[in-house]
Amino acid sequence: MQNDNLPNLVNADSISDNEKEWCGPFTFVQAADTQLGLIDRYLLNIDNFKWEKEKALCRESIRRINAMEPKPKFYIICGDMLDAFPYEGQSTATRKKQYADFVDIFKTLDPEIRLLCVCGNHDIGDIPTPEAAKLYRSQFGQDYFAFCYGGVLFVVLNSQYFMCPDAMPDETAKQLEFIDKLALINPKPKHIVIFQHIPFFLQHPDEGNFDYFNIEKELRLQLLDKLYNLGARYIFCGHYHGNCGGFYKDMEQVVTTAIGAPLHNDPSGFRIVNVFDDRLSHEFVPFFASLSQQKDNNFMPL
Repeated sequence: MQNDNLPNLVNADSISDNEKEWCGPFTFVQAADTQLGLIDRYLLNIDNFKWEKEKALCRESIRRINAMEPKPKFYIICGDMLDAFPYEGQSTATRKKQYADFVDIFKTLDPEIRLLCVCGNHDIGDIPTPEAAKLYRSQFGQDYFAFCYGGVLFVVLNSQYFMCPDAMPDETAKQLEFIDKLALINPKPKHIVIFQHIPFFLQHPDEGNFDYFNIEKELRLQLLDKLYNLGARYIFCGHYHGNCGGFYKDMEQVVTTAIGAPLHNDPSGFRIVNVFDDRLSHEFVPFFASLSQQKDNNFMPL
């Protein structure tokens, strides 16, 4: 079913089988954490917070992406589209306003460029619930699914089922079964690329547990091995609000900073990914020359 609010949105109901054959190099844009509201609420500690800064940064991303030639196949946001949590209560009205603004902004994406959204912790809750999952799916589509473009298999995962596997055990089990079934896809894809919100690790697969910013080590290594054996060689994530990453064997994990609030050393921006026959290459595109320049401009685009 098409999402009437976001007509460009790709989800499990809008996947075509016509894209399973390799048809030459192409480009897509990966970003994360538009997170409308975080700058005022968290970075600037404003009580009556708004999200004009994130709205401007989202518009800047779309302005740049719409101008790209050739056009990228799609623009994927790796989680935390909104800042307000999806729980009933004090944040409900705020979330509705943030969602309405997100929709208004992303309707301006060039209709030839598809939009994809990945489920983040602010999208389904730090501890996911069936009610939050239902709300997410009604607004952004399925929270885990696969699709093909140009002979490449792209897999969207919900990392909250890895962070809190016991919160919704049936969904955790279904997602793991979904991953296992991807091995049956025919014809064999040119590449397999994974998208999720929370990274498995920040710099090294054997690093310790950071509670919030990576997946628990024992489960992390099991999942990395599962994805590697599936044939995945690239994983793109967000959540950290800074650029980092590393390798598990020869499988690269790339963590991209936020479109919205920058929390570490990198200014806001997105990543251009080029897909070739034998490899993927990627380049981060910052909206500012430095984080200090972004702060000096009150976090707004120049």
